[in-house]
Amino acid sequence: MSLNTSISDVFPQKMIEAAGADWNLSGEGVFSWSVFKLYRARLFVSGQCFDAKQPFVLDLSYLRTLSAQQIVSTSMDELKRLRDPSAQALIAWSQALMNIVPDVTLGDRLIGWFRPGTGVQFYSSTQSLGSVNDPVFSEAFAAIWLDVQTRSPGLRLALLGNTCVTPSVGS
Repeated sequence: MSLNTSISDVFPQKMIEAAGADWNLSGEGVFSWSVFKLYRARLFVSGQCFDAKQPFVLDLSYLRTLSAQQIVSTSMDELKRLRDPSAQALIAWSQALMNIVPDVTLGDRLIGWFRPGTGVQFYSSTQSLGSVNDPVFSEAFAAIWLDVQTRSPGLRLALLGNTCVTPSVGS
């Protein structure tokens, strides 16, 4: 997939109906932990450049089997590390994600349509999974990949691509 690729043939119809099909690939890369490749990530933007104040789409294609519990637990650990939310917020966010995120296997996809100021809507490759309508959660969750303090700075740079770099989430 090259830069400036439309997602109309890539994403589920329900997402296209809600978010439109006018998206451009900002960049992509693989997230690895130790020697394990966990997923391929792609960042789509509505313009030519990533802007944390504008809607964007993060598409994760899994390269191994992970349980929903593993995904949610790791996400909550990163949210604590990056944003230090209240215990109440962590519980609410964890419960919301457990109701949305499925177990994944090789080839499964989880797609997040981030709408700053509103929240994030989640999709699989075929359907809508649910949403967390909390702008604080949306910003904090995006920070896992896009904050300058991410655990994977190489992936962050790959996602932001070589287009134009504007302030990231949390900057």
